[in-house]
Amino acid sequence: MENSLITSISALLLGGGAVAIFWKPLIAGIASIVTTNRAGGEIISSYKEQVVLLKESNELLRKENDDLRDRHDKNIRRISTLETDLRLIKNALGILLAMSEASNSGNDRFRNEVTRLIATLEDDSDAPTQ
Repeated sequence: MENSLITSISALLLGGGAVAIFWKPLIAGIASIVTTNRAGGEIISSYKEQVVLLKESNELLRKENDDLRDRHDKNIRRISTLETDLRLIKNALGILLAMSEASNSGNDRFRNEVTRLIATLEDDSDAPTQ
């Protein structure tokens, strides 16, 4: 029984010494794991917040893009309408000019004015658009 008591006390002392020797590295390792997990969680939370902000920003940009596309389409239709109106005016003036030439009244001032209007409309329609 003495041997087992001595063995038990020796084992207890050696175990306590081993725990004392490895206690600081063990606590440091556990603290490091906890800190790393907490920092990793904070990084993940930060990334999640950034993803949410990017999604919101992307949605706003899509809405703005849709609005701009609608305005562009309306402007294109308006330009087309104005170009059609311009062609109609030029044709009407051409008809007036032809009618004035067909009549023998000799109204040169009227013909010159209509010719000037047609030339002005042609020059404006040939100008480059931006």
